[in-house]
Amino acid sequence: MLLPLTLITTEAAIKNTAILLLKLLHKNPAADLKSIITFLFFPACIAGLRAQTALTWAELADVSVEEVHSAEDFITYNQADFGSHIITRADSEVYITGYLIPIDAMGLTYALSRNPNASCFFCGGAGPETVLLLRIAPSSYKRYKTDERLTFAGTLRLNENDLNSFIYVLEGAEEY
Repeated sequence: MLLPLTLITTEAAIKNTAILLLKLLHKNPAADLKSIITFLFFPACIAGLRAQTALTWAELADVSVEEVHSAEDFITYNQADFGSHIITRADSEVYITGYLIPIDAMGLTYALSRNPNASCFFCGGAGPETVLLLRIAPSSYKRYKTDERLTFAGTLRLNENDLNSFIYVLEGAEEY
């Protein structure tokens, strides 16, 4: 006897599975091994899955950037004003495809760009919305080639305050 599971969230699925398993064992102490394995194995399989959705470079263009001069700090910087659509995507699991660009000489930090290196934000005059910082998950780190076109998944963060980072950051980035 197999009971259907409705997946709402991973946590809810595990809780619901435990409750259903207890009910099954209470009603039928000699429940068949197949049912028990299904109830124990299925949530373990889905626990590692993520529900990423595609993020496009057009969506990342939903920002206006104003150059701000700080007389107190003697610097000029870009202040992002995020649009309503991209705000709804903040802190969500996404995946996006772009060109890898090393940020440091050692090749330890990377950006993902809408454009290849020759026409990216740093070299080609594109806007800051065309590049995002990859904070690669330690378990996924490796060296990449400049202009390698890849897809990464992670949590999208919008940066309004950190002047030492990009306006978009992909936290826990992993090759998708």
